[in-house]
Amino acid sequence: MTSIKQIAKEVGASVSTVSRALNGYHDVNPKTREKVIEAARNLNYFPSSAARSLVTKRTYMIGLFFGDNVNSGFEDPFFQKVLSAIRELVGDAGYDLLVFTNKNKERATYTTLCRERGVDGTILILTGREKQVNSQLTDLQNSGIPCVAIDVPLEGDRCTYVESDNFLGMKKAVSYLAGLGHRQIAFIGGDEVSKISLDRLNGYRSGLNDAGIGYDPDLIEMGYYAKEYAELAVKNILRKNKKVTAFVCASDVMAFAAIETLQEEGCSVPGEASVIGFDDVNEAAGYHIPLTTVKQNKEEIGRAATEQLLKIIEDPALSPSPIMIPCELIVRQSAAEAPKKA
Repeated sequence: MTSIKQIAKEVGASVSTVSRALNGYHDVNPKTREKVIEAARNLNYFPSSAARSLVTKRTYMIGLFFGDNVNSGFEDPFFQKVLSAIRELVGDAGYDLLVFTNKNKERATYTTLCRERGVDGTILILTGREKQVNSQLTDLQNSGIPCVAIDVPLEGDRCTYVESDNFLGMKKAVSYLAGLGHRQIAFIGGDEVSKISLDRLNGYRSGLNDAGIGYDPDLIEMGYYAKEYAELAVKNILRKNKKVTAFVCASDVMAFAAIETLQEEGCSVPGEASVIGFDDVNEAAGYHIPLTTVKQNKEEIGRAATEQLLKIIEDPALSPSPIMIPCELIVRQSAAEAPKKA
């Protein structure tokens, strides 16, 4: 196996100079660096990651906590696109990605796992109840480990988060329905505690207020981002108010469930009831009733999270701030003018 000493002998430079050239230090003469890199290539030199870590004080490894305790995030089309963008940028920056299986948290915390593996920083893409800020997340937030969360409001000296503009996105959906003449607009929310769910609920209420529509708590149910709960939520709302002509849902999965439930109840979509989702997953455009929805820029969320994390790693003095990514209303066929009888 070729060593740095052999490269140094080949180019007539010191071992220290060769090491600095291979590790990208800027105080090495450009011509010398070119000679070193060429010699390393010709001699089939492969750097030791352990040795590199000793020199740079880094492992060039980014940790990723993905999904809930059964790693269901891997199956979510929204998170798949986020992950794809993260993987690409991490690789381009010369880092590798280490995905933690969340079952490990039964024996160790986020912080402990990051330190055990020696990652330079970590990205959190959590789902369900994992999004709620708890003692484990607070510990990581205060650990000094560079960290960027997606949709989880973590803020610290070396920690921040990236999220869509959930408030304005949902407000756009309600305003669109109000513009179509709807006055009885129901809301199928995510949950009662997470920031993104509360932001979407507040966006719904703000949209109603701007349209001069009164707020009716009977038109609000939680679907917990799951098909079966969304179906129950729609039935509960219809039982309490038969005059509802539109549903805005905090996810596309729940919007699909709302459409199916409405049709089972003998209500045509969008003739008698309009439905709008949130996310714009791949299935939205090809659904049997193409879904009007609020599009989250999934690739941009992944890129922004990765770029911010790399900046935090590179610059210990950086004071990171939360990043908000705009949403876009995508108009398709699941929402139409309010029925005249309404």
